[in-house]
Amino acid sequence: MFGYLQRAARSAATLAFVPTLGLGALVAAPVAAVSPLQFVPLAVMAPDDPAGTTGGGGFACTSPAPVHTSASFHCYTPADIYAAYGVDAVHAAGLTGQGQTIVIVDSFGSPTVQHDLDFFSDTFGLPRTTIDVEHPNGAPTFNPSAFLGTEVGWAEETSLDVQWAHAIAPDAHLVLVEANPWETEGVQGFPSMFAGEEFAIQHFPGAVMSQSFAVTEQSFTGASGPVQVGMFDQVYRDAVANNVTVFGSAGDSGTANVIDPLGSKLVPFPTVTWPSSDPLVTSAGGTWLQLGWRWAPTPTDPLAFTSGAGQVEAVWNESYLPAATGGGRSVLFSTPAFQSGISQSVLKGRRGLPDLSWNSAVNGGVLVFTSFPGVRVGWHIIGGTSAASPQLAALTSLAGQKAGKPVGYLNPLLYRLPTSDFTDIVPQTFNGVIVGDNAQAGTNIPGMPTTPGWDLTTGFGSPAAMNYVTDLAAAVEARP
Repeated sequence: MFGYLQRAARSAATLAFVPTLGLGALVAAPVAAVSPLQFVPLAVMAPDDPAGTTGGGGFACTSPAPVHTSASFHCYTPADIYAAYGVDAVHAAGLTGQGQTIVIVDSFGSPTVQHDLDFFSDTFGLPRTTIDVEHPNGAPTFNPSAFLGTEVGWAEETSLDVQWAHAIAPDAHLVLVEANPWETEGVQGFPSMFAGEEFAIQHFPGAVMSQSFAVTEQSFTGASGPVQVGMFDQVYRDAVANNVTVFGSAGDSGTANVIDPLGSKLVPFPTVTWPSSDPLVTSAGGTWLQLGWRWAPTPTDPLAFTSGAGQVEAVWNESYLPAATGGGRSVLFSTPAFQSGISQSVLKGRRGLPDLSWNSAVNGGVLVFTSFPGVRVGWHIIGGTSAASPQLAALTSLAGQKAGKPVGYLNPLLYRLPTSDFTDIVPQTFNGVIVGDNAQAGTNIPGMPTTPGWDLTTGFGSPAAMNYVTDLAAAVEARP
């Protein structure tokens, strides 16, 4: 059973989430002659059970209709996430995103994104909303069989981002920027992803933006690296000027990152990903939320679990996939002023990430509905820091609603919030297995330790929703 799950998980991650976005060879890298700049979506889908699986004493996940079950992988509905993080109390206080705009930026998008969001909303009792879909550089086509399933992977990513941003801020205006990655201007051209972001920044000032994609920082090394970083960084400077809050997913492979989409060029030392590492971006890391169950691995069944009340939250590191939250020290950026309160014994003069975290587990992933070609129609369990970024962006938009003005550049405010606004993530032990760092299993690349207080795996930890929204809104109101 486990052998099947492991193969299926790796197949899904490989076939669905390995887009090469046609940006051309940009810079030299230390572990390869030339490395193209390739943005990948940071979502991981749980594999389906083999045919005939009965679930034994009960399934770990049973979705709403059309019913999908999983014997080993747990799943969460919006109500589960509301209860775990206290979002239900924020909604009860009338903070649902009214008057706020959330921008989602993805390549290709999904041909069924509106239909699938409507189905998701109807299923979970959320208000329907019309997505504002923008194509600033031409509408992309959808071909589920092209490029090893690249477009299917981005469609899954888009569905996750849109549905779960809506779940956290159900009355917010959703803008989906579907970038056309094949429309570029060559090696020195401005990639369509960032042309799309610039469009959104100029047309939706005061919005909160979620980016669930990344590239290893080492892709920028070489003589032209600083030029490329500076070009992209100007987009985020424009975001600051237009009061746009920007989130970025920290990554799904711990400190073990590659500089090509098929994973054959692993950087042989701890690395982080960009744009999450940019100090103008708020880096969204991953936790492992276990709500009503506990992981209880055995030598013969690494997915074994026990059921019970309560919840525990660990750093996201699922060794059986393998997958883990990104986090570490940037080589592109030195310690920014807002991190001056973090010990230099941790940062060592560099920008540290992530800044904060949210549930990103696959075993304990969120339910996402899809109906586009190329993947089974119905409910899927999806995790990855792609789940963290849109939900944190949506939660932050609720602070903007409470404050009555945009949150804008978040990081300087975030690092002044009290520790009571977060659940600190510390090492946890499950049936003798310690989960206490973000080293991806099987790579031999050292991970960063999870420690009490701010750390390089989960930042401040996960927000306690009401405290976070209330105190962030007060900080926004007090800002000159």
